[in-house]
Amino acid sequence: MTWFSLPGMVRRRQLRRPDASRLTRGTFRRMPPRDRTKLRVAPRQERARASVDAILTAAEQVLREEGFARATTNRIADRAGVNVALVYRYFAGKEAIVGALVERAAETTYDAVRSALTENASAPLSTALRAMVDALVNTRGLHPAVHRELVEHVDITRRRQVVHDLRVRAGALFSAFLAERSADLRPIADREAVHFVLEHALEAAAHAAAFYRPDGLTSERVVDALVELVMRVLAPVRDPVMTRASIEKGVERERVRGL
Repeated sequence: MTWFSLPGMVRRRQLRRPDASRLTRGTFRRMPPRDRTKLRVAPRQERARASVDAILTAAEQVLREEGFARATTNRIADRAGVNVALVYRYFAGKEAIVGALVERAAETTYDAVRSALTENASAPLSTALRAMVDALVNTRGLHPAVHRELVEHVDITRRRQVVHDLRVRAGALFSAFLAERSADLRPIADREAVHFVLEHALEAAAHAAAFYRPDGLTSERVVDALVELVMRVLAPVRDPVMTRASIEKGVERERVRGL
Protein backbone atom coordinates (compact mmCIF):
# COMPACT_ATOMS: atom_id res chain seq x y z
CA MET A 1 0.00 0.00 0.00
CA THR A 2 1.43 3.39 -1.01
CA TRP A 3 0.97 6.62 0.81
CA PHE A 4 -1.01 8.30 -2.00
CA SER A 5 -3.80 5.67 -1.83
CA LEU A 6 -4.80 6.57 1.71
CA PRO A 7 -6.79 9.77 0.94
CA GLY A 8 -8.90 7.88 -1.57
CA MET A 9 -9.62 5.14 0.91
CA VAL A 10 -10.63 7.70 3.49
CA ARG A 11 -12.96 9.37 1.06
CA ARG A 12 -14.53 6.06 0.11
CA ARG A 13 -15.10 5.25 3.77
CA GLN A 14 -16.67 8.64 4.34
CA LEU A 15 -19.03 8.16 1.41
CA ARG A 16 -20.31 4.83 2.64
CA ARG A 17 -24.00 4.74 3.40
CA PRO A 18 -24.76 4.65 7.13
CA ASP A 19 -25.62 1.33 8.66
CA ALA A 20 -29.37 0.60 8.50
CA SER A 21 -29.39 -0.49 12.13
CA ARG A 22 -28.14 2.95 13.14
CA LEU A 23 -31.00 4.62 11.32
CA THR A 24 -33.48 2.94 13.63
CA ARG A 25 -31.58 4.02 16.74
CA GLY A 26 -30.69 7.58 15.91
CA THR A 27 -32.26 10.68 14.53
CA PHE A 28 -32.96 9.00 11.17
CA ARG A 29 -35.79 6.89 12.59
CA ARG A 30 -38.83 6.88 10.32
CA MET A 31 -42.06 8.27 11.68
CA PRO A 32 -45.09 5.97 11.60
CA PRO A 33 -47.67 6.80 8.91
CA ARG A 34 -50.36 9.22 10.00
CA ASP A 35 -53.76 7.70 10.68
CA ARG A 36 -56.13 9.67 8.46
CA THR A 37 -59.27 7.89 9.68
CA LYS A 38 -59.59 9.39 13.16
CA LEU A 39 -61.60 12.27 14.53
CA ARG A 40 -59.07 14.68 16.02
CA VAL A 41 -61.30 16.79 18.25
CA ALA A 42 -64.85 16.02 19.31
CA PRO A 43 -67.04 19.13 18.95
CA ARG A 44 -68.42 20.22 22.31
CA GLN A 45 -69.94 23.64 21.79
CA GLU A 46 -72.95 24.32 19.60
CA ARG A 47 -70.89 26.39 17.17
CA ALA A 48 -68.34 23.59 16.80
CA ARG A 49 -71.07 21.01 16.21
CA ALA A 50 -72.57 23.27 13.54
CA SER A 51 -69.19 23.47 11.82
CA VAL A 52 -68.80 19.68 11.83
CA ASP A 53 -72.35 19.23 10.50
CA ALA A 54 -71.58 21.67 7.68
CA ILE A 55 -68.42 19.74 6.82
CA LEU A 56 -70.26 16.41 6.79
CA THR A 57 -73.10 17.81 4.68
CA ALA A 58 -70.59 19.21 2.20
CA ALA A 59 -68.78 15.85 2.13
CA GLU A 60 -72.05 14.09 1.25
CA GLN A 61 -72.56 16.49 -1.66
CA VAL A 62 -69.01 16.00 -2.94
CA LEU A 63 -69.30 12.21 -2.65
CA ARG A 64 -72.61 12.22 -4.51
CA GLU A 65 -71.32 14.37 -7.35
CA GLU A 66 -67.67 13.32 -7.71
CA GLY A 67 -67.12 10.11 -5.72
CA PHE A 68 -64.57 9.18 -3.10
CA ALA A 69 -61.55 9.22 -5.41
CA ARG A 70 -62.03 12.87 -6.41
CA ALA A 71 -63.17 14.04 -2.99
CA THR A 72 -60.50 16.06 -1.19
CA THR A 73 -60.44 18.05 2.02
CA ASN A 74 -60.01 21.24 -0.04
CA ARG A 75 -63.12 20.53 -2.11
CA ILE A 76 -65.09 19.64 0.99
CA ALA A 77 -63.93 22.83 2.72
CA ASP A 78 -64.86 24.94 -0.32
CA ARG A 79 -68.32 23.36 -0.47
CA ALA A 80 -68.83 23.89 3.28
CA GLY A 81 -67.63 27.49 3.05
CA VAL A 82 -64.94 27.05 5.68
CA ASN A 83 -61.15 27.18 5.76
CA VAL A 84 -59.43 23.83 5.20
CA ALA A 85 -57.59 24.38 8.48
CA LEU A 86 -60.93 24.07 10.27
CA VAL A 87 -61.53 20.73 8.53
CA TYR A 88 -58.17 19.46 9.77
CA ARG A 89 -58.95 20.69 13.26
CA TYR A 90 -61.65 18.06 13.55
CA PHE A 91 -60.67 15.41 10.98
CA ALA A 92 -57.27 13.87 10.22
CA GLY A 93 -58.17 13.46 6.55
CA LYS A 94 -60.98 12.75 4.13
CA GLU A 95 -61.02 9.14 5.36
CA ALA A 96 -62.04 10.39 8.79
CA ILE A 97 -64.79 12.52 7.26
CA VAL A 98 -66.20 9.62 5.26
CA GLY A 99 -65.83 7.41 8.32
CA ALA A 100 -68.00 9.83 10.28
CA LEU A 101 -70.57 9.60 7.47
CA VAL A 102 -70.47 5.80 7.75
CA GLU A 103 -71.22 6.07 11.46
CA ARG A 104 -74.09 8.48 10.85
CA ALA A 105 -75.51 6.31 8.06
CA ALA A 106 -75.40 3.28 10.36
CA GLU A 107 -77.48 5.09 12.95
CA THR A 108 -79.90 6.30 10.28
CA THR A 109 -80.35 2.76 8.97
CA TYR A 110 -80.88 1.31 12.44
CA ASP A 111 -83.47 3.96 13.31
CA ALA A 112 -85.28 3.30 10.02
CA VAL A 113 -85.47 -0.46 10.62
CA ARG A 114 -86.60 0.01 14.21
CA SER A 115 -89.31 2.49 13.21
CA ALA A 116 -90.55 0.21 10.43
CA LEU A 117 -90.92 -2.78 12.76
CA THR A 118 -92.39 -0.72 15.61
CA GLU A 119 -94.97 1.04 13.47
CA ASN A 120 -96.07 -2.27 11.92
CA ALA A 121 -96.02 -4.36 15.08
CA SER A 122 -99.68 -5.34 14.66
CA ALA A 123 -99.79 -5.34 10.86
CA PRO A 124 -99.86 -8.52 8.78
CA LEU A 125 -96.52 -10.28 8.53
CA SER A 126 -95.99 -9.46 4.86
CA THR A 127 -96.80 -5.77 5.49
CA ALA A 128 -94.32 -5.51 8.34
CA LEU A 129 -91.63 -7.28 6.33
CA ARG A 130 -92.19 -4.99 3.39
CA ALA A 131 -91.81 -1.92 5.60
CA MET A 132 -88.53 -3.29 6.97
CA VAL A 133 -87.13 -4.21 3.54
CA ASP A 134 -88.15 -0.84 2.13
CA ALA A 135 -86.33 0.87 5.01
CA LEU A 136 -83.17 -1.05 4.08
CA VAL A 137 -83.40 -0.36 0.35
CA ASN A 138 -84.72 3.21 0.44
CA THR A 139 -83.19 4.57 3.63
CA ARG A 140 -84.64 8.00 4.22
CA GLY A 141 -82.08 10.80 4.17
CA LEU A 142 -79.38 8.66 2.52
CA HIS A 143 -78.83 9.28 -1.19
CA PRO A 144 -78.15 6.05 -3.14
CA ALA A 145 -74.92 7.43 -4.62
CA VAL A 146 -73.64 8.41 -1.18
CA HIS A 147 -74.76 5.06 0.23
CA ARG A 148 -72.76 3.27 -2.45
CA GLU A 149 -69.61 5.28 -1.75
CA LEU A 150 -69.88 4.59 1.97
CA VAL A 151 -70.37 0.85 1.51
CA GLU A 152 -67.50 0.57 -0.96
CA HIS A 153 -65.04 2.45 1.28
CA VAL A 154 -65.80 0.96 4.68
CA ASP A 155 -62.39 -0.70 4.89
CA ILE A 156 -60.46 2.42 3.81
CA THR A 157 -62.15 4.37 6.60
CA ARG A 158 -61.60 1.51 9.08
CA ARG A 159 -65.27 1.39 9.96
CA ARG A 160 -65.83 -2.35 9.47
CA GLN A 161 -66.66 -2.68 13.18
CA VAL A 162 -69.36 -0.04 12.79
CA VAL A 163 -71.01 -2.13 10.07
CA HIS A 164 -70.68 -5.27 12.19
CA ASP A 165 -72.32 -3.54 15.17
CA LEU A 166 -75.16 -2.34 12.94
CA ARG A 167 -75.68 -5.89 11.65
CA VAL A 168 -75.82 -7.23 15.21
CA ARG A 169 -78.24 -4.56 16.43
CA ALA A 170 -80.53 -4.79 13.41
CA GLY A 171 -80.39 -8.59 13.60
CA ALA A 172 -81.50 -8.44 17.21
CA LEU A 173 -84.49 -6.31 16.17
CA PHE A 174 -85.36 -8.78 13.42
CA SER A 175 -85.06 -11.80 15.73
CA ALA A 176 -87.21 -10.13 18.39
CA PHE A 177 -89.80 -9.29 15.75
CA LEU A 178 -89.94 -12.89 14.54
CA ALA A 179 -90.14 -14.18 18.12
CA GLU A 180 -93.23 -12.05 18.71
CA ARG A 181 -94.71 -13.40 15.45
CA SER A 182 -93.91 -17.05 16.18
CA ALA A 183 -97.60 -18.01 15.84
CA ASP A 184 -97.54 -16.72 12.24
CA LEU A 185 -94.42 -18.66 11.24
CA ARG A 186 -93.99 -22.20 10.07
CA PRO A 187 -91.91 -24.59 12.21
CA ILE A 188 -88.20 -24.24 11.42
CA ALA A 189 -85.73 -26.91 12.52
CA ASP A 190 -82.67 -24.63 12.74
CA ARG A 191 -84.04 -21.17 13.41
CA GLU A 192 -80.64 -19.64 14.21
CA ALA A 193 -79.19 -20.69 10.84
CA VAL A 194 -82.26 -19.47 8.94
CA HIS A 195 -82.15 -16.09 10.68
CA PHE A 196 -78.43 -15.79 9.90
CA VAL A 197 -78.98 -16.52 6.21
CA LEU A 198 -81.95 -14.16 5.96
CA GLU A 199 -80.14 -11.27 7.65
CA HIS A 200 -77.10 -11.49 5.38
CA ALA A 201 -79.18 -12.14 2.26
CA LEU A 202 -81.36 -9.12 2.99
CA GLU A 203 -78.34 -6.92 3.60
CA ALA A 204 -76.65 -7.91 0.33
CA ALA A 205 -79.86 -7.70 -1.69
CA ALA A 206 -80.76 -4.33 -0.15
CA HIS A 207 -77.39 -2.88 -1.16
CA ALA A 208 -77.76 -4.27 -4.68
CA ALA A 209 -81.28 -2.88 -4.95
CA ALA A 210 -80.24 0.52 -3.61
CA PHE A 211 -77.45 1.29 -6.06
CA TYR A 212 -76.55 -1.67 -8.30
CA ARG A 213 -79.84 -2.60 -9.92
CA PRO A 214 -80.07 -2.37 -13.73
CA ASP A 215 -81.99 0.34 -15.54
CA GLY A 216 -85.68 -0.41 -15.78
CA LEU A 217 -85.79 -2.45 -12.57
CA THR A 218 -87.47 -0.33 -9.93
CA SER A 219 -86.74 -0.60 -6.24
CA GLU A 220 -90.42 -1.40 -5.63
CA ARG A 221 -90.17 -4.55 -7.75
CA VAL A 222 -87.03 -5.63 -5.92
CA VAL A 223 -88.68 -5.00 -2.54
CA ASP A 224 -91.69 -7.10 -3.63
CA ALA A 225 -89.39 -9.93 -4.71
CA LEU A 226 -87.50 -9.83 -1.44
CA VAL A 227 -90.66 -9.88 0.64
CA GLU A 228 -91.96 -12.83 -1.36
CA LEU A 229 -88.67 -14.65 -0.84
CA VAL A 230 -88.70 -14.08 2.93
CA MET A 231 -92.37 -15.04 3.20
CA ARG A 232 -91.74 -18.31 1.40
CA VAL A 233 -89.07 -19.11 3.98
CA LEU A 234 -91.00 -18.06 7.08
CA ALA A 235 -94.72 -18.28 6.40
CA PRO A 236 -96.71 -21.53 6.51
CA VAL A 237 -97.10 -23.16 3.11
CA ARG A 238 -100.88 -22.84 3.23
CA ASP A 239 -100.71 -19.03 3.46
CA PRO A 240 -100.57 -17.16 0.15
CA VAL A 241 -97.76 -14.69 -0.29
CA MET A 242 -99.58 -11.46 -1.02
CA THR A 243 -97.33 -8.67 -2.22
CA ARG A 244 -98.18 -5.67 -4.33
CA ALA A 245 -96.95 -7.45 -7.46
CA SER A 246 -98.96 -10.61 -6.79
CA ILE A 247 -102.09 -8.58 -6.08
CA GLU A 248 -101.71 -6.61 -9.31
CA LYS A 249 -101.14 -9.83 -11.25
CA GLY A 250 -104.31 -11.28 -9.75
CA VAL A 251 -106.31 -8.20 -10.68
CA GLU A 252 -104.94 -8.35 -14.22
CA ARG A 253 -105.85 -12.06 -14.53
CA GLU A 254 -109.38 -11.33 -13.39
CA ARG A 255 -109.65 -8.48 -15.88
CA VAL A 256 -108.47 -10.65 -18.77
CA ARG A 257 -110.76 -13.45 -17.68
CA GLY A 258 -113.76 -11.11 -17.74
CA LEU A 259 -113.09 -10.04 -21.33
